[in-house]
Amino acid sequence: MDRLAGHRIVRIVREEGDRRIVAAFGDAAVELHVAEGSAAADAAREAEALLAVDHPHLLPVLDVATQSGAVVLVRPPSTSTAAAWLLARGAPAPGEVVTVLAPVLAAVAALHDAGAHAGRIDLHAIALDEDGAPALVGAGAGIETRRSTDAWRGASPGVAADCAALAALVDDLLAAAGERTPEPVAAALERHEPDAAARALLAAWPALPLQHARVEPAIARRGRERARVDDAASLPVRWLQRALAQAATVRRPVWIAAAGGAAALVGALVLGGVGASDPVPAAAPGVSPTGVAAPVASTPPAPEASPVDAAEALLLLREACLDAGDDACLASVLDPSGGAAQATWRMPADAVLAEAAVLGDAVLVDVASATQPASVLVVRTDAGWMLRDAWAA
Repeated sequence: MDRLAGHRIVRIVREEGDRRIVAAFGDAAVELHVAEGSAAADAAREAEALLAVDHPHLLPVLDVATQSGAVVLVRPPSTSTAAAWLLARGAPAPGEVVTVLAPVLAAVAALHDAGAHAGRIDLHAIALDEDGAPALVGAGAGIETRRSTDAWRGASPGVAADCAALAALVDDLLAAAGERTPEPVAAALERHEPDAAARALLAAWPALPLQHARVEPAIARRGRERARVDDAASLPVRWLQRALAQAATVRRPVWIAAAGGAAALVGALVLGGVGASDPVPAAAPGVSPTGVAAPVASTPPAPEASPVDAAEALLLLREACLDAGDDACLASVLDPSGGAAQATWRMPADAVLAEAAVLGDAVLVDVASATQPASVLVVRTDAGWMLRDAWAA
């Protein structure tokens, strides 16, 4: 299936529990949030709540469709999330915390005014646009009452859960900034008044523009992110659990081709021109005997290779490119139209690949692993098989 809800599928972005997030294109680029089975009813309730509230810091639902029993929410594409920004930023300034959280507090208050709870509230549920403006995604939002009252706010489990999540998020982000939550902010959330908490937060510090990580080559960025995991030990535990959840997938580079079976696969699919009698190099892959990084051979998988074999060969070659720090090698492996260049997932030694779905010229491949399961998307292009995307499960 290459079309969904009237939009052409570009790639699968990620899986979020029972939902699949798909990048697509109609009149403009959009994200399709696809919910199937029991999750479909939850998505319908979420759409109802979000369509009832018009707020600049709620990620809007542009359209709702159904297809083959699935509920599809059409939403604007998100450039980044607060989690990804914070991982790149490190310790933010208090004013940056205000910029991220004050609008989100106001957005949650708008949902409560409409008789709805906000659902998931964490760094991964806050989308950022190109200017750094935040918008709450509203995953799990739902209308509880058609008449919002103080009594309802005080008794609603959904409102209580929203305010508890907001309090934890404010605590964690301010702790990362070296500050404590101001008492008026904490008291307002205890009273289930996120709008008052937003005003108190703005009164405590002036809002500052978010400092985005500078654009840098994928290799350098991955190295910095791996270092960030080591440097994060001094940050609050709850902040680490939430904000650095995605960093847990970043592992020390593993040269999987050293294993006998993997080496045979690479020899057959990637380096098919090398004879069996050729000597095995003494240096580590991608490193010359002098210790200087050497270019990695970048022959793509054979065009007749199966999608699974092609995916495995591409992933093995990607590991070699990353270990060698060879951007030219990576360029020969990655489809530039996808998100694989930004992926931080690394292929584990126990990976077992299996075809999951055929999406036109693209094939979704599941990577089973006890430690680092993932999904990858490979696509057959005029130049042969390419790796379009890779994300941790």
